[in-house]
Amino acid sequence: MFDNRQKIRSTVAVLIIFLFLLTLLFTAGCSDIGHKQPTFDIWVLKIDADGDEQWSTIIDDDPNGIGIEMIQTQDDGYAIAGSGNGPIIRIFTLDAKGDAGLDLTINTSPDSGRSLVEAPGGGYAVTTRWECLKRIDESGTVLWSTPLGEESDPLLWEVDKGWRVVRAPDGGYATAGNNRSVRLDEDGMILWETAFAPDKSARTIIAAPTGGFVTGGICDAGVWVTQLNAEGDSVWNRTFSTELPARLYIVRLSPDGTYDLIYGITQHVSEDNQEDKWITETMEVSLSAQGEQIGEKPVQVSRIIVATEDGGYAYCGYSHPQYNDLRSSDNPGSPLRVVRLDTAGEVVWDASFDIGDDRPVTSIIQTADGGFALFGRYLDF
Repeated sequence: MFDNRQKIRSTVAVLIIFLFLLTLLFTAGCSDIGHKQPTFDIWVLKIDADGDEQWSTIIDDDPNGIGIEMIQTQDDGYAIAGSGNGPIIRIFTLDAKGDAGLDLTINTSPDSGRSLVEAPGGGYAVTTRWECLKRIDESGTVLWSTPLGEESDPLLWEVDKGWRVVRAPDGGYATAGNNRSVRLDEDGMILWETAFAPDKSARTIIAAPTGGFVTGGICDAGVWVTQLNAEGDSVWNRTFSTELPARLYIVRLSPDGTYDLIYGITQHVSEDNQEDKWITETMEVSLSAQGEQIGEKPVQVSRIIVATEDGGYAYCGYSHPQYNDLRSSDNPGSPLRVVRLDTAGEVVWDASFDIGDDRPVTSIIQTADGGFALFGRYLDF
């Protein structure tokens, strides 16, 4: 009996060693030439005003290319601020048909681009992870760099964090991030800086018709929005309290002259013998030009959203069985959905695109032709 047990143990030991050696050989084989290492690429999808695909492309000239924000340029092309291998700041450009254009690299590692606008005379102004506003020309040369504050966000792919930048109506730039807003002239000189309460974190900024700006974000109580005049003084402030932590999705100036903001609250729901679920409730609040609340209603949208010129919205994402809203991360086998809403919040169209797996969506913008452009990350194995 003892001999039999000993033989069994010996056999098991030999089998374990064989499996271990086989695993080592397989792992080594995967690292040999001919087996591609995973890399990050950027995908872009262009659709028309009716939700039909016009073109799609992949930017794969950098092994770790990640996009954070996309804009449409004056020549109907596109520019994407993000990071490249290093990480370093990169601005990837496409023409109107989706063909690759300039690839601007700012070798100030470690850093990444966050938000960008076109600058007069060519080039861009771009905010960075390390909280600077940099003005670069069309060759990628840094013309000036102005610090805005301390680093606050180590995650390169969080689209609603970090400093945002917009063009000021009378020239120069306005930025918002952390708990303040900074106004700069065309040469990068700070004209004024407005600090908010320490618990307030700015997530967005838009220009106001009066020459000032409207910015907002999250705070301990919920979400907040405020208007600043052209000198950076507060005109009005509004805070919307929520029982659970909230997330500000968007603030926009509507065609009617109102300010509309959408925020979402997500709560975990757990029931016996059922799969855990997360339920997100999203609300649209409308404010007058003087900041008075004039409307509030629930609206079904996702975090990846854009305001349309006709007063509606378009949003996108992937369906997940554990969530009631569309998510930015893809779900294997689930197509990318883009939904357009009218001014009343009714669905105009709901389009699906089978773009493949491992393609989270980062952002959606409306284009000059009334259509939309989307982009995101692509994990290429």
